[in-house]
Amino acid sequence: MNLNDVLPVWQQPESRRLEFKEIFPSGNQIAKTVIAFANGAGGRIVFGIRDNPREISGIPDE
Repeated sequence: MNLNDVLPVWQQPESRRLEFKEIFPSGNQIAKTVIAFANGAGGRIVFGIRDNPREISGIPDE
């Protein structure tokens, strides 16, 4: 996603189909989240968004 894709999404509340992560989580945690989305209705996981307060924080290049 680029910034133009993120801007309309980041203002929406988290839901069963949308989840924000400030950082890229460890392998086990991201696997659990992806499996939960796959077992449900699908959706989007957006990295680099701080939840409270909602801000675009970005993620490191490393």
